[in-house]
Amino acid sequence: MTGPATPAASLDVAVMRACAERLLSQDVEKLPSGEVEKLTLRLRGHVGLIVREIEPAALALPEDSVPRICALNCVGEARLRLSAEPGRSLPALMAQARGLARFARALCDHYEDDEYQCRSGPEQAAYLRLLMHCPGCRDCRAVDDDGKAVGACATGDRLYKEYRLARRGSVLSREEAPWESEV
Repeated sequence: MTGPATPAASLDVAVMRACAERLLSQDVEKLPSGEVEKLTLRLRGHVGLIVREIEPAALALPEDSVPRICALNCVGEARLRLSAEPGRSLPALMAQARGLARFARALCDHYEDDEYQCRSGPEQAAYLRLLMHCPGCRDCRAVDDDGKAVGACATGDRLYKEYRLARRGSVLSREEAPWESEV
């Protein structure tokens, strides 16, 4: 999604990619927590900017366009991650930073390529159902002091299991997935 002309200082995709790759590297765990926080804050700023560029460009695409759906899913997931409270412990902060970094890379791909498409098929359908439910569910969003999920949402658990199985290419039987007839 080649975005509208943006001043170079406000949106630098190369810097955004470098920041995301740094947070996803193996040696990031050796960094002091202050440096991880600094990288995460920088990435959050970049993601906030790129989301504002991608969303209008995606909305301009035809409604049934796969690149539009993929881009809007990435925008929704990025917003969800941006709205999460920062982790209080280093492991929680690292997990959040890495999750945001993965979506930052996908957003860069959408920004640079009008035809970029995320995964499709059953995995995408399962992901969409999960994405439609969890952001609005109080139980799904509940976390403890370490940033770990503590919610007990049966629907969220079921949708996540369906998504995990779809990622592995597994198919549930009707007995295991009675909700399939509802969707």
